[in-house]
Amino acid sequence: MNVRLPIADLDPNAPLLPPYPRGWYTIADSDDLAPGEVKPVRAFGREFVVFRGEGGEAHVLNAHCPHLGAHLGHGGKVCGDRVRCPFHGWEFEGKTGACAKIPNGDPIPPKAKVPRWHVIERYGMIMIWVHDEGVEPQWPLAEFEDFDLAWSPWSKTTWEFKARIQDVGENDSDITHTPVLHTLTDHIPELEMNTEGPICDWSMEMKVNPSAFGLPKLPRLYKLLTIPELLQTKIQIRRSGFSLGLIRQKTELARGLTMRSQSLCSTTPIDEHHVRFVVRHRIGRVPTKVMTRFVLRRYAKIFDEIFDEDVQIWKHKVYRMRPTASKGDWAVMKFRKWAKQFYAEGVYEDALQREEDLRKIGALP
Repeated sequence: MNVRLPIADLDPNAPLLPPYPRGWYTIADSDDLAPGEVKPVRAFGREFVVFRGEGGEAHVLNAHCPHLGAHLGHGGKVCGDRVRCPFHGWEFEGKTGACAKIPNGDPIPPKAKVPRWHVIERYGMIMIWVHDEGVEPQWPLAEFEDFDLAWSPWSKTTWEFKARIQDVGENDSDITHTPVLHTLTDHIPELEMNTEGPICDWSMEMKVNPSAFGLPKLPRLYKLLTIPELLQTKIQIRRSGFSLGLIRQKTELARGLTMRSQSLCSTTPIDEHHVRFVVRHRIGRVPTKVMTRFVLRRYAKIFDEIFDEDVQIWKHKVYRMRPTASKGDWAVMKFRKWAKQFYAEGVYEDALQREEDLRKIGALP
C-alpha cells in the first residue's frame, strides 16, 4: 500500500486522545514546600505557582500576574496566606486567587484575580483537580490500605520522559509484555482486575527469578540455602484515576523470610507529549537498620531498572485506539473501558474515527 500525506485535519503525529484526562494530579511533593516557600511548576502545558502559606496550607494558582504578567513563582514571596508578585507587589489570596492588596494604595481592579486550583494534600503529595470543563471535583482520592504500618523511610525517584499518560496507565494491565521485556520473570503473571468508579484494583501473582534480586543463577546454591528456584510474589495494585497508584508486594524468600514492599507512584503530564513520574519506595522493616537500608536500596534499584525498560518503549511507540489485540490483552481492553470515564463524552468515539480515517488514506503510523 502506498503511504499518502494526510489531509489537513488529520495529523498522524497528533494525539488521538486528549492529553490531560480528568482527575487528581500531583503538582508538588509536600516535603519540597516549607511554610512560606514558593515554587514554580510546569504541568498540563501551562505554568503554575505553588506556595505554602505561613499557616501551613498549600495553594496552587496560575503562574502569571494579571497586572503586567510577571511569573509569581519566580521571585514571589508569601505574605500570610497570600503570594506577593515580585514585579509590583500585588498580593493574591491562595484560597480565592483574588487580589487583596496593591502596595501603592491604588483601588483594586475588579478583574484583579488569578485562577486558583482545588488542592488536597495527602500521602506526602500536593494534588490538584484537573477537568477540561472546569467543574468542581467529582470524586475523592482512593483510600490505600496498610499505609500506616511499620515501614522504612521512603526512597524517591523522579523521571521526566516522552510518553502519553494513557500508555503509562495501561502498563500494569499489559501482563503479556512482562516476560518479554523484563528479566524479572519468564512467566506471564496471573491477574484479577476489578473496577469501581474511579478506582481500579489489580491482584497479581508472579513467579520471580531469584536473579532479579542479584542472586547468581546457581541451582545448587539455591538448594543449599533452601531458596526456591522461583520466588512466589503476590502484588496488589490500587489505582486512583490516571495519576496515583499504590503497589503492595509480598515475596516469599528463603527459610520463611518474607519481603514486603510498597511503591507509591504518581504520573503528571508536563505537556501533550511528556510526563513526570515520581515513585516512592519503602519496605517492611527487617531486624536491623543496616539490613533495612540495604534491602530498600536493592528493591528500589530493581523496580527503577524495570520501569526504565518500559520508558524506553513508551518514548518511541504510537498509541493504537483499535489495536490488533489477542486473547491475552483482555486486561488492557478492560482498562480502556474503565478509562473512558476520565474523558468528555464522545472523545473515545471521535478518536476511533480519526484513527480509521488515517488508516483509510494510508497515513496511520
